[in-house]
Amino acid sequence: MAPAWLARNDAAALDAFVRNVREALGPRLLAIKLFGSKARGVSGPESDIDVLVVAAGADFALEQQVIDLAFDVNLAHDVYISPRVLPPEVLANPVWRETAFVRALQAEGVSL
Repeated sequence: MAPAWLARNDAAALDAFVRNVREALGPRLLAIKLFGSKARGVSGPESDIDVLVVAAGADFALEQQVIDLAFDVNLAHDVYISPRVLPPEVLANPVWRETAFVRALQAEGVSL
């Protein structure tokens, strides 16, 4: 369920995206997190909806599938969901854990 502070349309779009990703990925889906300005509650009218999708065996084909799901929701809700798809190994890697991206995910990521 989308965070309560999101605009109604953003929340509806995010709920639809999460539902579609869960259905499409099944047990491969390990986590979905909102991050960025929407997660911090400081977004503006032009802000996108940043979403991390962690999936077992994530590869280019799976990333394209998730991007296609986001595209359909984006059209239906007139928003811009910007998914990032990663395998869990990337988030567990000691080098990646030190990047600003992963540190921001840990600090501000909202599980969906």
